[in-house]
Amino acid sequence: MILQNISVDCVIFGFKNDKINVLLWQAEPELLEKFLTTEKEYEQIKVIFEKNPALKSDKYWGLIGTHLPTEEDLDSYAKKILQTATGLDNVYLKQVKTFGALNRVPHYRVITVAYYALINPDYHDLKLSPLAKSVKWFDIDNLPNVIFDSKEIIDKALKKLREEVQFHPVGFHLLPEKFTLTQLQTLYEVILDKKLDTRNFRKKIQKMDLLIDTNEKQTNVAHRAAKLYSFDVNIYRQLVEEGLNFRI
Repeated sequence: MILQNISVDCVIFGFKNDKINVLLWQAEPELLEKFLTTEKEYEQIKVIFEKNPALKSDKYWGLIGTHLPTEEDLDSYAKKILQTATGLDNVYLKQVKTFGALNRVPHYRVITVAYYALINPDYHDLKLSPLAKSVKWFDIDNLPNVIFDSKEIIDKALKKLREEVQFHPVGFHLLPEKFTLTQLQTLYEVILDKKLDTRNFRKKIQKMDLLIDTNEKQTNVAHRAAKLYSFDVNIYRQLVEEGLNFRI
């Protein structure tokens, strides 16, 4: 059985071409029925999909998500949706908030618990979800027509990311395994939407001992090759336990 009035949506952020992107989809109603396990369960919320503009027109896109089964808890089901949609495991996932405005979904009362996830689309081989007819990355500043209150959910998720990134190094999840200090600073400038002082930024980052010098440099670049670093996950976990202050 599914909870007809509760759904889970995932705002999947990626860092691509020095821009924050969000992954949206256009789902196939027949495949959603299979994902919801039984025809009887699908019938319970059929009206939502019948009135969903993303299922009637290729001009509309939606967040990746669906209704919550009674036997699933929220966090684990959000991870399951993410894995089904992208083919990826162990992705950073954080709950944003609950959206429960009275008429946010036409013809039906639905309360949605939203999460945001962070991946790097250039360094992950995304698999097209078996539930989707189309999945695509969109620049956060140039979104297509989205269904219901998806834009509000995306905006709230971005705000949550901007708050989180100032105190915890979650931005590392958007970088390749090996990166330059310039790439790291650019990422934070894009997320925070402001210019950072290079000297102060690097001083703060290196003082935390979160970076590992790989003893490698960039290759096949037109400019002077920069050092490559990786993120020390063990140090990060230790600092979190001790009380990490990652204020940028």
